Amino acid sequence: MTQTTDYSHRTAVEKLGIEPGHRVEVAGDLGVELRRELRDSLGRGFVRSGELDAAVVLVESVEDAQEAMTAYRPRLRDAGFLWLVTWKRGHERYLNQLQLVAPARRLGLIDNKTCSIDEERSGIRFVIPRALRDGSRGDLEA
Repeated sequence: MTQTTDYSHRTAVEKLGIEPGHRVEVAGDLGVELRRELRDSLGRGFVRSGELDAAVVLVESVEDAQEAMTAYRPRLRDAGFLWLVTWKRGHERYLNQLQLVAPARRLGLIDNKTCSIDEERSGIRFVIPRALRDGSRGDLEA
């Protein structure tokens, strides 16, 4: 028998793994409520430069996602993560998250988690593989 875990009691911020003191950048129209919840959880404002523990970015196309990955990958700390937030199936701007995996791998990122943000959006998390950590960014394809 397959067991499923119920995460409905967790907030979007808890699902995203954002913790107080993290250096987080947010981009795209994530909505006032999610931005407020993220800021409240951090206990500080968002950052716009320097190294990041996390980035949370709304993307509406594979091209948007590639641009976000290219921009944020060099700024992620070794244990950092990039959440790409997409519209769910049924929305006019739905983006199949599986289309984001190959471009991410070319940039030295792997997907390791997905979650529901709310009724209309979900997220896919990308991280730096352990083999590429410790500052070993290498020359990655764009």
